[in-house]
Amino acid sequence: MRQKLITLCPTTWDLAQKKPNFSAWIRDQLRSERNRNESDDAILANNTRKIEHYTDISSARLLWYLEQRSPAEIKALIAILENGFE
Repeated sequence: MRQKLITLCPTTWDLAQKKPNFSAWIRDQLRSERNRNESDDAILANNTRKIEHYTDISSARLLWYLEQRSPAEIKALIAILENGFE
């Protein structure tokens, strides 16, 4: 294993002292954060595939169309997406 020096304030020092194995706890927290990020990436990839499936255009092309619009048009389109057609 490699070592990494961290600096703690008095409050975080007290919290760290309460952990039976602070180093293991830090490693677990870092792995947990990595796993959450990987889950977020998988969700984003799945949503992208879903958009492309239902619209029959790539998300890159959809973004290009959006970029061609004025700020007012973009706001209106977002309002429609958020609220639907009412």
